[in-house]
Amino acid sequence: MFQVSNQQAVKEPESYSTIMIKCGRRDLVDLLESIHILSHSTEIKSVVKSLRDVNVYYLSSSNYDEQLEELSNNGLLFSPLIRIKNFCGFSNVLQISDEIGPGTSVYGIISKDSSSIKKFKRYFDSGDDYNMGLMLGYPECCCRGYVDYSKRTPDPIYEIAKNTPHDVYLNNNLIIKDIPWMIQSHMRYFELRIIPFFPCNYFCDEAQKTAKEWYDLMYSIDSCTTEKLKSLMLEPSTWSLYNAQVLVNKPPSKANFIGYAISYYFPQKMEVDFYPM
Repeated sequence: MFQVSNQQAVKEPESYSTIMIKCGRRDLVDLLESIHILSHSTEIKSVVKSLRDVNVYYLSSSNYDEQLEELSNNGLLFSPLIRIKNFCGFSNVLQISDEIGPGTSVYGIISKDSSSIKKFKRYFDSGDDYNMGLMLGYPECCCRGYVDYSKRTPDPIYEIAKNTPHDVYLNNNLIIKDIPWMIQSHMRYFELRIIPFFPCNYFCDEAQKTAKEWYDLMYSIDSCTTEKLKSLMLEPSTWSLYNAQVLVNKPPSKANFIGYAISYYFPQKMEVDFYPM
């Protein structure tokens, strides 16, 4: 789920991020593109295979004909929700655009039936993140958690960690050991994810069940890329929202990803160390 920002309202900092990859790791640039393609295919197939009723979808003005053909070939319907400005990297907020053309996309919904689309639209228009999450196939407990966390922060990683049994809590630093690797959500900014939602906590049983279904679907589509994704997500990493940068895979790990920079500024130091299994 996304927050929607109308430019006529009070302007907040744009929640865009820019990925920073370690110098010399050109292979990771190519791998991230492969993972992006895999994630896209998985989200479409998840609706085709009825793992969920609907999926959100970005229809680009640059290749909308190819996208619509792909949806049609999969027996899916598309319906628009809003027009938005394009963005690179990652964004928590969708910037509404009054025009359609270069630099814009149509943010909409895909489904196998029109009744599900109409139902989701009603939830979207009323800002009902909880029921939108349920239709998107997310566990009920995680939908409730998201509604709660998003009231306090646009990036709920730290809030989720505080709601997770953790080994150390010292000076706003949390250490979580033996975390199930498939439900990590802090590396989603690099497209390194299995689940497309935030778990209510990092040991959530329902999130793990959903993640296993998604992993199996990803593996059936592209086993090689899925294995490479797994190897990256199994490395220890740190989420550190401080001075508008998040550091992931900091030393002594291999530091495949230096981190990313965002437009928000957070002077308070908050860190979570992840040790997945």
